[in-house]
Amino acid sequence: MTPSSRIPLVLALLAVPLAAQSTAQLKKELRKMERAAKKDPAALFEAGKWAKENGFTSDAKRILNKVLKLDPDHEGANLALGNEKFDGKWLPAKQARKLREQAEKAEYEAKGYKKVDGVWVPPDEVADAHNGVFHHDGEVVTRDEKLALMHGKVRHPETGLLIDAKDLQKAKDGYFPLGKGKWGDLAEADKFHSEMSRPWVIRTDHATIISTLPLAQIQNLKNYANQGHEKVAPLFGNREPSPAKRPVIIIAKTQSEYREYGQALGDGTDVAGAFLTRLDAEFHLGGQGVVRPAICDNEKNWGPRYVRHAAALAYVNAIAEDAGADLPLWFVHGIGSYTSRFENDSDAGWFGKQNLARGGVGNVKAFFNSFDLNGDMQSTEIAYELFRAGLMVSFATHGGDQACTDAMRAVTDALSGKSKKSATKAIEKLEKALAAAQDKIVEYLNKLIAKAPR
Repeated sequence: MTPSSRIPLVLALLAVPLAAQSTAQLKKELRKMERAAKKDPAALFEAGKWAKENGFTSDAKRILNKVLKLDPDHEGANLALGNEKFDGKWLPAKQARKLREQAEKAEYEAKGYKKVDGVWVPPDEVADAHNGVFHHDGEVVTRDEKLALMHGKVRHPETGLLIDAKDLQKAKDGYFPLGKGKWGDLAEADKFHSEMSRPWVIRTDHATIISTLPLAQIQNLKNYANQGHEKVAPLFGNREPSPAKRPVIIIAKTQSEYREYGQALGDGTDVAGAFLTRLDAEFHLGGQGVVRPAICDNEKNWGPRYVRHAAALAYVNAIAEDAGADLPLWFVHGIGSYTSRFENDSDAGWFGKQNLARGGVGNVKAFFNSFDLNGDMQSTEIAYELFRAGLMVSFATHGGDQACTDAMRAVTDALSGKSKKSATKAIEKLEKALAAAQDKIVEYLNKLIAKAPR
């Protein structure tokens, strides 16, 4: 054995007696503190805390119990031992929880409440609760959110996320949680949330936005997300999805980030600038569980349109999931295109001109069977397909053809819950009605083009 190889061995042998010596010294110090404290609860409590901090768990428990014999109401010792206060008395946590549950049960049953999935709800909300819909101060929430709000959580005034009530003033003063109990100002929060692994999560009126963009930019893009929702929601009776299906929109900060999302979560339809994640790409969001977000690019000129498109995709997908319906791709992106390219007649006319140059309405029946979005397509082909999908939705809604309007209403009624009929069959009927109205769709497109800006 060489001298250099013996050094680690010698150090290892020395480590045990040194550690033992250190422990012995600490034990001696603890005994000294305990003797000096005598029967003073405050001094004994300090000794107990010191023991816990230095790893003497059994000694800490013994000393803290000694404190409680002298002062049963000592808050610090009770909390350190895990006790909880109930009806003015400190009790072991298990006992306190049992008594609290018994008192809660008696109180709610006296009011006629029923317990659904661990939550007490009034009689008129029982049916909703069985469907995963809970109510709290005028807000519709998930079970997990309801429990958190009942136990004192509140919403951050800027992000809408749940925080401890004790931190509300901090939030009102312009600070944000940064994880592990840390808080920071806006500049610190923007920096913290600039990473894809810890983005901003911001609630809008109708959806949740996830993004690594600075908060000020997200707040601006919220307006476009609301516009996307407000454009298509009337088609579905303004129905709001269940809280667990609340629409989620991921807005990429850069095109590079958007491509990363497309590669990780897409199925090729990300070529549209906005897409729904693959069905097998599970995405977990606190308070909701597994969600299917719509992801969009924030390209300089098209960003607002992509956000509106994504908001519509997320909304119609949420409505379809609640209805248990499987929608064809053309209809899903038709709803998206209805917001991104048919926001008003002027917009629709401008895009209509581009569409006419690429082939116009084309064969409607064939369109439904061939609609696709993939990376092998030219950008002009993608734009053509998306506009035609939006045109079908726009015509069925505003084109004036009664058969198409009735067929579209049957689809939206099936998806919004107004009808028990199959959404799949309703869409098949809509496709047939639109194919039969091909000449009228051509006329409708020409009328839109006439309203294009010159």
